Amino acid sequence: MNAADTDASLVAGHDIRKTFRRNTSEFVRALDGVSLDVRRGTLTALVGPDGAGKTTLIRLVAGLMTADSGTLTVLDIDVARHPQEVQSRLGYMPQRFGLYEDLTVQENLNLYADLHGITASERRERYPQLMAMTALGPFTKRLAGQLSGGMKQKLGLACTLIHAPDLLLLDEPTVGVDPLSRRDLWEILLQLVHGQGLTVLLSTAYLDEAERCGHVIVLHGGKVLAQGPPQQVSALAAGRTFLAEPPPGQKARELQARLLDDAHVIDAVPEGGFVRLVRKQGDGDARDLRDGALANVGVTQTPARFEDGFMVLLRQAVGEHPIGGAMTLDRPVAGHVGAGEAIVEVRDLVRRFGAFAAVDHVSFAVQRGEVFGLLGPNGAGKTTTFRMLCGLLAATAGTLKVAGVDVRRAAASARQRIGYVAQKF
Repeated sequence: MNAADTDASLVAGHDIRKTFRRNTSEFVRALDGVSLDVRRGTLTALVGPDGAGKTTLIRLVAGLMTADSGTLTVLDIDVARHPQEVQSRLGYMPQRFGLYEDLTVQENLNLYADLHGITASERRERYPQLMAMTALGPFTKRLAGQLSGGMKQKLGLACTLIHAPDLLLLDEPTVGVDPLSRRDLWEILLQLVHGQGLTVLLSTAYLDEAERCGHVIVLHGGKVLAQGPPQQVSALAAGRTFLAEPPPGQKARELQARLLDDAHVIDAVPEGGFVRLVRKQGDGDARDLRDGALANVGVTQTPARFEDGFMVLLRQAVGEHPIGGAMTLDRPVAGHVGAGEAIVEVRDLVRRFGAFAAVDHVSFAVQRGEVFGLLGPNGAGKTTTFRMLCGLLAATAGTLKVAGVDVRRAAASARQRIGYVAQKF
């Protein structure tokens, strides 16, 4: 790829505006004067919270809707006038990809190859490449509905790439994907961009993913807050990022709650037993942070990263309105568990589906006031364990207690003490 190709814009938009009307007759401006430039052979991220306008912008680029005003060219084509000409040359993967769950992996690939008019000789060349890239080769006969979330996304990506597009659009491709599959998907994307020169425009709410891109466009409330290399966003928090060590006897999350209520703190998150914080501009260095919530707390300066700069941008966008803060309960949590005792106790928990052990002799305890996480890839048994703790699924063997109540013997009583948010609420 020569320099001229690298400098070419595959997506160029100027002053794009898009408004929707809700059922309440209220008008919502999804995009408000957005301009963007996506260069050939780059990995560009649209990053921002829910409602920032990411999906709307992706759909405009894909020619699935038209802007109210502004200009947008994709592959040197006016996408509003010639959407089908653009669509024939790009690959688009929405948040919910249209896989047919009652078809196998191979049958889904064949279907999308038929839709794009891929010849038999082209399939013989591309199928092995796609299967090797996604590691789906051993699963070609498996129904798509029986794949894990991460494998479904990889199959969706393979179907999107079946016709070798000039531009790849991905709308939050890693939402709901386990950490291992998310890593695999990113390895594939980086290979496509750096190894094959494909141009990729994706949207994400994950700041660590945006940091891995060559170019970022930060959106909030339909407006562009910043765009450029991720390092430019990180630089906004340079000299304002610190690590605070909680005093003896205090947990990191307790210190975090205090810091989030401090008017001089933009952001505070636990990190490896410390609390990472971003101060307002002009609030001093580490020697000047010994007041207020940081009294008697060890503080050291640390290099800024993309997340820190993003929070600076977000604070500038929302003004003095709090981005986050500590929540206090009006009344203490009811229960019969004393201080220092386990509020959740699981011992040798087993759940079998026929010969398959979804949960195999799992034991853990959760103390009152503790944030406890179950981490693992799709199929590890996390959701099955949650459903047994809520009494929604009977355990095959083992002990489950919530606030002193035996879930296996009194599931209804235990559920009264639990707040449960499922994957699909």
